[in-house]
Amino acid sequence: MFISLDRPTEPMRQEAASAGFYESAVWKKKYPRLQLLTVAELLGGKRMDYPPSKQVNVTFKKAPKYKSTAEQLPLNP
Repeated sequence: MFISLDRPTEPMRQEAASAGFYESAVWKKKYPRLQLLTVAELLGGKRMDYPPSKQVNVTFKKAPKYKSTAEQLPLNP
């Protein structure tokens, strides 16, 4: 996302369009890779268009949970 104070110029729009789209395999929807928003648009309630990250966050793999093989010692010897 590129946020600016002024409205994007035509060359900026062309550059953003040339970045193409990301297609979500889960949602079967295309999202612009580069989105241009102004501060006024953000304050007016406009948001970036992207897939819900809480439901389909595939950016990072989760590490396997660590299982300790050590024996716990008693607290009072």
